[in-house]
Amino acid sequence: MPRLSSSVAFFLLFVLVRLASAQTEPPLSDAMKVFKSGDYKTAIPLLRAPVPKEQEAITRAALLSALVYEGKADEAADLSDSLAAQYPDVPEVMAARGELLYYLGDVFGADKLFRSAQRSKPALARAYLGLYRLLHAASYYRSARMNCLAAHQFDPDDALITLAFIRYLVPDKRREMEGPFMQTHPWFAEHYERHEQTSAAINQELKQRKLFEMEGGPQELTLHLVDLLYGPTRIRGFGLEVAIENNHPLRLLLDTGASGIVLREGAIDKAGLKHIGSTESGGVGNGTIRKGFGAFASSCTIGKIPYKNCLFEGMEGKGRIAGDEDGLIGTDFFSDYLIHIDFQQRLMHLKPLPSREPNAQGYDRTIPPDEADFTPIFRFGHELMIPTKVNGKSSGLFLLDTGASASNIDSSFARLSTKIHGDEYTTIRGVSGKVKDVYAADKAELQFGHFRQNNLGLTAFDLNNMPHHQEVRMSGILGMPVLVLFRLDLDYRNGLVRFDYILKGK
Repeated sequence: MPRLSSSVAFFLLFVLVRLASAQTEPPLSDAMKVFKSGDYKTAIPLLRAPVPKEQEAITRAALLSALVYEGKADEAADLSDSLAAQYPDVPEVMAARGELLYYLGDVFGADKLFRSAQRSKPALARAYLGLYRLLHAASYYRSARMNCLAAHQFDPDDALITLAFIRYLVPDKRREMEGPFMQTHPWFAEHYERHEQTSAAINQELKQRKLFEMEGGPQELTLHLVDLLYGPTRIRGFGLEVAIENNHPLRLLLDTGASGIVLREGAIDKAGLKHIGSTESGGVGNGTIRKGFGAFASSCTIGKIPYKNCLFEGMEGKGRIAGDEDGLIGTDFFSDYLIHIDFQQRLMHLKPLPSREPNAQGYDRTIPPDEADFTPIFRFGHELMIPTKVNGKSSGLFLLDTGASASNIDSSFARLSTKIHGDEYTTIRGVSGKVKDVYAADKAELQFGHFRQNNLGLTAFDLNNMPHHQEVRMSGILGMPVLVLFRLDLDYRNGLVRFDYILKGK
């Protein structure tokens, strides 16, 4: 993705602001006012109503954006095709179509549409919003910030843009604006109050202490992985041993698809830790969202590394988290390091990333010389997703997931490039319980990075059944049967991964 020098970029931003201020926009309809408020569920039926011909393209573009936010992918795809035929050059339509492609995981198609919309209408806020989200996921944090600020400058009344803008404010100003914003926009506030209460409780417990403080600071380390088994000989995955305050060590699944350290409630209680606040978690399965809580320990040992001030997430109930293990540890826990995982040798090597000066503007992805053969990936919070093509046809984002015992494909995405049929013999369970509808996909050739892999009978089910808004749909999961074929190198800071194929016997 092309980037500009800071002086040129800010000059262009100034010019664009002047262009925007010189334009006069017609009064908003009631439907568009509701759309701007971010209440998309209410806006959808209003935006479907007939409008004058001169307002039709912009109104239908807003409808497409609202459908995408509400996760109505099939209806949005039909509308996008219709708008592309009717209004191929209208910038608002191009930006909305870009939002759909981004949601479906076609990041390169989305980037093309956002930039075309920008060129056609330099002050179109939604094009900047789309690029902000895409660039942020691609680890171009400085460029993402500039696009977010421009979007807010051009349209401060768009609530979704304002929500993104608030996150860039200094903490005091953010708290000042965030509370009133959530009160007037309750449709965005589903998890806000619980998060604030839990954060306050954790901060009270910490009393300004630094989390997971390592004596002497980060240093180059090698950790030994332990086998986690289904039975005497069948490996489910690989894990690390974690001891809480010198108690008997727990075995945790090493999971690139998870975040932080998540433990069973029984393991938390056995260690004598008190519950702090309230959280929610979800994952594979058609059950309900799992309730959780925070837990704090004064010390812990992770793979023989001693830490002070350790924070864990506990999962309520007796349901499984990671098979029969005590919990899981996300590889993002080690995101300050270049992470090398060698499954064959059962080793994880951690090399501290080079320090760099604090920069309020953020940093864009850089590819260090020793990472020249790495593949760029997209990061959504703790999730690392790689663009993947199936059967040379459909492109989507597949999650790298060492916590998955199989590779899977989303059933809706699979139908775009292969046939699927019901599979009543396969049972899949995840954090959110049992999966209801399981299918088997016919031949699916997966192309990711510089590799191709043929998969016969790839299991397909709905990977996108979360009840809350998803920024992008997950097209599939690259689980352990695929990932164990490689040595993996992960650079969370720059959004990079290297797949080093392991030749048999080496």
